Amino acid sequence: MRIATNSYMTDTKNNLARAQQDLRRLSRQLSTGKRLTRPSDDPTAVGWIVSARSDLANVLNQQKVLTRAKALIGPADAALDNIASALRGARDTVLGATQPGKDAAAHRADAAAIRSVRERVMDEANIAVQGSYLFAGRLSATRPFAQAADGAVAYSGDSSGVQLWVAPDRPLEVTAPGDRLFNFEDSSGARAVPGVDTDLFALLDQIATAIETGDDSAIPTLGKKLDALYEQVVEERGVLGARALRVEDAIDSAGEAELSAREILGDTEDVDIATALIDLQHQQLCYQAALAATSQLARIPSLFELGWT
Repeated sequence: MRIATNSYMTDTKNNLARAQQDLRRLSRQLSTGKRLTRPSDDPTAVGWIVSARSDLANVLNQQKVLTRAKALIGPADAALDNIASALRGARDTVLGATQPGKDAAAHRADAAAIRSVRERVMDEANIAVQGSYLFAGRLSATRPFAQAADGAVAYSGDSSGVQLWVAPDRPLEVTAPGDRLFNFEDSSGARAVPGVDTDLFALLDQIATAIETGDDSAIPTLGKKLDALYEQVVEERGVLGARALRVEDAIDSAGEAELSAREILGDTEDVDIATALIDLQHQQLCYQAALAATSQLARIPSLFELGWT
C-alpha cells in the first residue's frame, strides 16, 4: 500500500497546526492565569466552575448581610450596656434618697442625678448608626424618641426590631424596638413589663419629683418599678448579646465557605504556572523539531518527480 505524497503533506500540515494550537493555548493560559479560557477547553470542569462561582456569589452576599448585622448589633449592645449602667446609678440614688438626715439640698442633688440619668438614657435611646436608629424598630429612618413641651417623651417607632436574613431560612432581629425596651405601649396598648403602667422616662421623672419633694412614702414603690424596668433592659441586652454570638458564628462559617469556594475555583480554573511554563517550553521544542523535520523532508523529491508514479 502506497501513501500518496499529497496525503502525507496534508497530515504533516494538520500536525503542525495542532502544535500551533497547543502553543497558543499554553500562551493564553500563562497570560491570563486561567487554565480554562473558554468552555470547549474542558466542558465538565466548566460546569464545576459555574457551580463554584454561584456558591461564592451567595456567600459574598451573605457576608454583606452579616456585616450589616454586626454593624447594628454591636453598637446596640454597647448602648444597652450604657443604659443599664446609668440605671444602676439611678437605683443606688433611689436607695439612698430615703436615708434619714438628708436636707433639701441633698434631695435636690439626688433629683438632679436622676434627671441626668434620664437625659443620658434619652441620648442612648436615639443613637443612630449609618443613618439607622437602633431602637426605632423597623422605622429605623425615624428618630424614635422626642420630648414634648410638657416634658413627656413619645415613641414614634414600631414594635418589631430590624430583621436581617443572616441565614437563607432564618431572619434574625438585630435591634430592640424602643417600646419593648422602655415599656411604652405597643400597637395593642400593652406594655412589656407586667405591673408597671408607665414608661421609663416618665418613671424617672416621677422618681425625681418624689425625691425633690421629700415624698418618702412614694419612693420605695417607684424604686420597685425602676428595678423591674432595669431588669427589662438587662434581659433585652442578654437576648441581643446571644444574637451577636450567632452573628459572629455565622461570619466565621461564611468565611470558611468563601475559602472553600475559592479553593475549588483555584484548583479547577487557575493554571499551575510552573507546570504551564514547562509544558510551553516542551511544546516549543517539539514544534521547532517538527518544523525542522518538515523542512528536511520537503527537500526530498516526490515519487512523481522521480518518475515512479
